[in-house]
Amino acid sequence: MRETTDNWLRVRVEDGGAGARPSYLGPAPTPGRDISLPYGLKVSLNETTGRRDVIEILEGVNIGVRASVGHDPRGQSYLTTKISHRPAGHAIFKRDAQQLYFGGTGPYNAFTGGDFRIGGQHFTPVPLGMYKLAIPAFPSKQTRNEYAQWATYHKSWFRLGLDISADRFLHTGMISEGCVTVRPFIYDPQAGRQPPRGFQDLPRLPPQAIGLPLPRVRAPLISWDDIYSYFILARTGDNQSVGTLVVM
Repeated sequence: MRETTDNWLRVRVEDGGAGARPSYLGPAPTPGRDISLPYGLKVSLNETTGRRDVIEILEGVNIGVRASVGHDPRGQSYLTTKISHRPAGHAIFKRDAQQLYFGGTGPYNAFTGGDFRIGGQHFTPVPLGMYKLAIPAFPSKQTRNEYAQWATYHKSWFRLGLDISADRFLHTGMISEGCVTVRPFIYDPQAGRQPPRGFQDLPRLPPQAIGLPLPRVRAPLISWDDIYSYFILARTGDNQSVGTLVVM
């Protein structure tokens, strides 16, 4: 799939392909429903009828699904043969230091939420270990539009682990409920600074949710789009993941 404005392309399910789905991906999508596919996802073209392509999805959470998608406003297909996948990507997150390394570069500023309760839920820091980073499954609804001023692809999150029920991700943001979260900006209430417009809720959150206290030696910020670009076309060869993340 070629690139669109925010990485995601809406397609209509024709056949859920239930027989081809590993159980950890959950139930097959319902025919007639719209789903979103990320940039670079591998598909095969079955046929073109008028200005609508019928495809089979070959990887990711919707593997085995047959779907259809219309052409763009200029009458061109969203499919392309000009994308090549790269070898698996690798990242390291040093939890206590709040530092992220990827592709042999870093450290960069990142954090995980501390041990806290809010809204009747108990959140804990991301556990130590090695995780597969899943091909993005759907645009995240847990982000907010204001992040677009720092990252075009802020809706694209990489799930830690292949099980669709897993709820920890590598993503950009200022609030972490136990994910590996890449900050778009530094908010330090001790410095007396106010967060940017659209983030006025930050002072009311538990400090652990925004990764405070900040370490004495701060790693620099990095645009989430750089991390996204590194991983989005990387593949491990299992049709489900873009690489690995080690939390240490």
